[in-house]
Amino acid sequence: MPLMPTSNADLQAAAQLLALMRGDQNIGRTSRTMSLSDVVTPFGCCNFFDACTDDILRLSYGGRLPLLDWMGFNVSDECYRTVEFVSFNRPEYTQGSPTGGYISDPCADPNGIETGFCKLTVEDFGRYGRMGPVREIMKPTKYCATSPRRRLDGTVIGSEQEWDMTFAMDQLITDINKHVVSGNATTAGQFDGLERWVKTGYECSMLDSMIIDWNGNPMSGGAGITWNGNPVAATFNFVDVLLAGYRRAKQRISWAPFLAPQGINTGDMIIVLPFSMIDCLLDHYTCWSVCDGSQYNEVALQSYEARAFRNGLLGGLFGHGQITLDGQLIPILGFDWDLIKGPTTGDIYFLTGAVGAIRLWEGEHLSAGAAAGQYATHGYFSTDGGRILGKVDTENECTTLKLWMHPRLFCRAPFLQIRFQDVKCTTPGGFMSPDPTETSFYPETSFSVDVCP
Repeated sequence: MPLMPTSNADLQAAAQLLALMRGDQNIGRTSRTMSLSDVVTPFGCCNFFDACTDDILRLSYGGRLPLLDWMGFNVSDECYRTVEFVSFNRPEYTQGSPTGGYISDPCADPNGIETGFCKLTVEDFGRYGRMGPVREIMKPTKYCATSPRRRLDGTVIGSEQEWDMTFAMDQLITDINKHVVSGNATTAGQFDGLERWVKTGYECSMLDSMIIDWNGNPMSGGAGITWNGNPVAATFNFVDVLLAGYRRAKQRISWAPFLAPQGINTGDMIIVLPFSMIDCLLDHYTCWSVCDGSQYNEVALQSYEARAFRNGLLGGLFGHGQITLDGQLIPILGFDWDLIKGPTTGDIYFLTGAVGAIRLWEGEHLSAGAAAGQYATHGYFSTDGGRILGKVDTENECTTLKLWMHPRLFCRAPFLQIRFQDVKCTTPGGFMSPDPTETSFYPETSFSVDVCP
């Protein structure tokens, strides 16, 4: 006589065994029972805003994609990408010395050659997703007849799902903005960001980026600065080293037959740094250009000539300023996500995104449009030009919105990229970040999530 199950675990095991015997294909699948969220609504009986509010104004950074747009995220359907490099081509060596190219004996064979190869590869994509609150399907669409919710342009917010999509999308983009800098593909679901691409330690050192550890010094320079581990004299300031790195990049471009014929356009090379550090860079560059001596000079910086020069650095391709290196205009892009490294320190990147018509940095994402088209009958949809996959789950009178994106970065030339680590910048008011998870977030220091009573 078989034993009867005596516990919940036994009952579950017995049910699974019975399903297996019946050929049930849903073994192991779980379903989540929805429960109504207490997150407030923009309208309806639990009203988010005062009924007399004229407009809705958000104080977030939501939706901005400056660095992502510069990298140019495009649809891709390839999982594995690789670029192979000829790292060197040299004379054949004999007993540790190169053989000659000249031939003294007319009957002798010429000497041989030796060639080295290495490659860059990237596999798979990151996986990012956010979900809105569980909402009621049947509920009022406004608090009263005279108080519909409106945007700043006057249009009525008539869909709670649209409202939830906006905020879920903003957080999804924030997640990706952060990992464009600090993402690490060794963590499941992430993709490699700048900190993993702009580095040393590649398969062959010819691919290594230029990594300058500024060691917490101000832009005027100081002790302990290194370039790929090698010491940099304290007499060199930030612009001196930046200019040396730019010239090194130009030298490497001239060595590459497929890059050398190309011209560098404005915006191919950019400087990316936190907004709070832009004034430090422009002030320092001004003094480097027009002040007496090589060190920062506050008195000279206040002169009419210096102020006029400083004002000439405003604007640029992104509206955040610009400098010139050896006659090449370099736009500045302010970007705060994961570049602020302390109360007065941050990282600065000098990125070469293209050389003329040849793209070096590429952002890619899987096609949400293709996936949604294939599984539209299951409730999937795509938005934002096929970047975002969405789905609305329903259960009885409850519904919730889910969003996903699968991005990654690829760089053909990490050897043309520069990272300045731990640069000090002291500015009135200190650093300010748009990321609520950072201590420099403005202006809140504590958070109280609004919920329905």
